[in-house]
Amino acid sequence: MNVKTGIGLALLLLAPLASAQVYKCKGASGETIYSQDPCGAGSEPMKLRSNRAASESAGEAANRAAVYRTTGMSDAGIAERNCLQGEQSRIYGPLESRTQAVSRQVAELDRQLAAARSTPPDAGGTLPNATLESGIRAQISSLQQSLSSERVAADAQMSTARDRCASVRRDQEDRVQQQYAAPASDAY
Repeated sequence: MNVKTGIGLALLLLAPLASAQVYKCKGASGETIYSQDPCGAGSEPMKLRSNRAASESAGEAANRAAVYRTTGMSDAGIAERNCLQGEQSRIYGPLESRTQAVSRQVAELDRQLAAARSTPPDAGGTLPNATLESGIRAQISSLQQSLSSERVAADAQMSTARDRCASVRRDQEDRVQQQYAAPASDAY
């Protein structure tokens, strides 16, 4: 692009701002030239398009605000769901690992209990086997009670997390409602 064409394009772009007329002319060697002055006797000004933005009607503004409000409300709901999923993983993930470990321990204790039942009593009578079985049952019961307590604690934590996630969603929805609230009309 030569300098004259560049200047011509700049003038063309600035013309609506300056309210000047722009003429498109042919130079001596056939190049296109833009000028504020007529190039010759038959020169006519170019028709320029305005680059002003069209004004938005009240209905269009209301529709735009409704779309933004709906999107904001949807985003609040999605954020709450993501919050709950994160909290569920954080709270119940370790509990699930603990449950699997306890299940393995209980299975091993059940195996020991079955072995104790199948072992014939020694010279001391049935008391040692009964004591062993009782001890194994106590261990199983203790593990199950511990796991049950951990589950109750996790459920309480999750309940608190649900309340917190819902509160964050309500705050976000309130901000969206305030941001896109329709102006009160003075129709009396």
